[in-house]
Amino acid sequence: MSTRTVTVAITGMHCASCGILVDDCLEDVDGVVTSQTSITTGQCVAVVTHTVTDDDVLAAVVEAGYTGTILASTP
Repeated sequence: MSTRTVTVAITGMHCASCGILVDDCLEDVDGVVTSQTSITTGQCVAVVTHTVTDDDVLAAVVEAGYTGTILASTP
């Protein structure tokens, strides 16, 4: 299985529960292998298959109730 890494800056998180919520929403997306959100950095690093688009990642962040901006997306 071929994967890539997407790094997202997330606005609006206030506590560890916020990070857990983002991770849960991302991991519900078919093709997301892992998601690790840091409340300290305000960023999420998700490992996804090539079937997952950057827009899919951002949609999951919005579903969690936050705003996201793609910082990096490896091929």
